[in-house]
Amino acid sequence: PSPPPGPTLTAPATPAPRPVPSSATDTLGDTHLAAYALGAGEGFVLGVASGQRGPGDHTIASVAAVLLSLLTGEHQSGSGAARSAALVRLLLGSPPEEVAPLLGDGHWIVVHARPEAQSPDAVAASALGAALGSPLVDMARDVVRVLVPAEREPVPQPGWTLGVSAAAGPGEWPAADTQAARALAHARATRVPLVRHGARPGLAELVPSADARAHARALLAPLDGRPALAETLRTWLSLHGSWDRTAVALDVHRNTVRQRIARCAALLDADLDDADARMELWFALRQG
Repeated sequence: PSPPPGPTLTAPATPAPRPVPSSATDTLGDTHLAAYALGAGEGFVLGVASGQRGPGDHTIASVAAVLLSLLTGEHQSGSGAARSAALVRLLLGSPPEEVAPLLGDGHWIVVHARPEAQSPDAVAASALGAALGSPLVDMARDVVRVLVPAEREPVPQPGWTLGVSAAAGPGEWPAADTQAARALAHARATRVPLVRHGARPGLAELVPSADARAHARALLAPLDGRPALAETLRTWLSLHGSWDRTAVALDVHRNTVRQRIARCAALLDADLDDADARMELWFALRQG
């Protein structure tokens, strides 16, 4: 006879690996606690304890965790160039109110650079950063961005076309990034090796900045929500109405430039052949 049925032994199932959380929060009494894992390595954690928790605290702590992950990156895999690029993208892309509390009040210059002969590679980008005196280099498509300390004035570099921003603190870095991009576009269109944003003072400095911005908002209101039109008008005016050079600066066809400028003239109800109208619009666009 067969043995009576009894308990059956089976191999225990191997549980699926549980993902490691990147952050955790808890509350102990009146104290709010948060922990953030720093990158993929082990043993590095950012701990935050606060008496009260505001709506922006998590965002600020998350940005701090990214910064610390980059600083502790020597213990993890990945190249220094990749970490440098990630840091530049973080600093230039974060909202000013999130970056400023995490960094000092030193001033830096943003440089946009484009090689004259071919697309940049990592070696050329690193060499450019070394020549400008900064390891903070980011290579994105055909443009290299470098964050340079304000005390090191950028100079023309052989084989490169440079656009240089005004010196700016951490809260102004995203705006400086835009300044450098526009300066580079102007340098390429005018075929000069380096253009600095705001190199010469103008009439704008005789008008209180708040009044100038209010006037600019009112005058340019018809272009709200149309950034391509506003940028085309800005570039076209800066290049003295040249269709060809504006097309080069914006990487678009000259007919596209003509169509956009005609659309601007219609929306603004302005005669763009009139020198006074051009001057007033240029003043307004310079406030952005």
